[in-house]
Amino acid sequence: MPDYRAESCQIKCLSELQQSWCELQQRADCSYFQSWGWIGTWLEQIAIELEPVVVKIWQADVLVGMGLFVPKRLTRHRVFHSSAMFLNEAPFNGRNMVIEYNGLLADKDHAPAVYREVIRHMLNFFSGSDEFFFSGLSASDNSKLLQANHGESQTNLKVIEQSQTWSLDLDGLEQGTDGFLKSLSKNRRAQLRRSIKAYEAQGPLVLEAASSKEEALLFFDGLKQLHTDRWRSKGSHGSFANPLWEQFHRTLISSRFDEDEVQLLRVCSAGSPIAYLYNFIWRKRVYVLQTGFRMSADKQLMPGYVAHVLAIAHNKQKGMEIYDLLHGDSLYKKILCDQSRPLYWLVLQRNKFKFLVEDRSRSLARYLKKKIRRLN
Repeated sequence: MPDYRAESCQIKCLSELQQSWCELQQRADCSYFQSWGWIGTWLEQIAIELEPVVVKIWQADVLVGMGLFVPKRLTRHRVFHSSAMFLNEAPFNGRNMVIEYNGLLADKDHAPAVYREVIRHMLNFFSGSDEFFFSGLSASDNSKLLQANHGESQTNLKVIEQSQTWSLDLDGLEQGTDGFLKSLSKNRRAQLRRSIKAYEAQGPLVLEAASSKEEALLFFDGLKQLHTDRWRSKGSHGSFANPLWEQFHRTLISSRFDEDEVQLLRVCSAGSPIAYLYNFIWRKRVYVLQTGFRMSADKQLMPGYVAHVLAIAHNKQKGMEIYDLLHGDSLYKKILCDQSRPLYWLVLQRNKFKFLVEDRSRSLARYLKKKIRRLN
């Protein structure tokens, strides 16, 4: 077995960390949410003042793994207190940037060992921490975490939440909108063609891609307007109600657009915007992060579906391989996509009496709720 060693420290110099992170990500099978584009912006805008810790794993003198952990004191149900650490996120006080495809940054030839060594180090050197949160892990990273904790009698690994990601394989499609529409059922294909023709009857239906970061930020303004209008019509607020979220993404667009990692698309009908899409581009994969659609009382007009059809054709033509709608249970994702994979939100807890009491209390509460529903 190779000789691995771990070290950790509080992050103080972003430029030094950036150099190590960017070098390691070239050897890692990582998502955009694990790339320096996302992580560096997150540290600068959200996490650096929270005193995050970086854990590094070495094999001899080669860096093979890294993880960033944010400490936080938690109180649940006003009774249960714990000291926690969160991997690559700060999901509290409006700081949650909603990370997906999360995980440790690991050299692909050492990934299982990186998980094992990070867990071992966290348990041994952060004895004051009761639980460690790993959110939005893919099935493969979940498996590595399970293996890393295998046989560890002092901890308990729990699944907090599970969801499905939805994506479309662009490789198998023909070029153009018809190339994608052919992959749908006859009814869906006819429905979307009717919607496209209805828009075209009003005037030209055009997809435009922002060509500069300045134009991308203007598209982002347009997205904000349509997104917020739609959510307010439902009596809610939407993502832009969180000023930290908006600030984070404006900074990310400004800093990463010229790196070809950010894509802002606008779809216009008769010269008027009907949709905006805000995407990440990473290793020929398109991550659709946020959208804004101009809704209509005319049910034949389907701005969301039409925008995605045009965006799929556009990205196919650009040489992209996967169109990823990320996680969630919305019907449109199931209709447009041909692939689905699970994501896991997990917590690794030390075996402590307070967590046993918390679990029993939750079980009792669920039992009582079911009992009351049956009686009613």
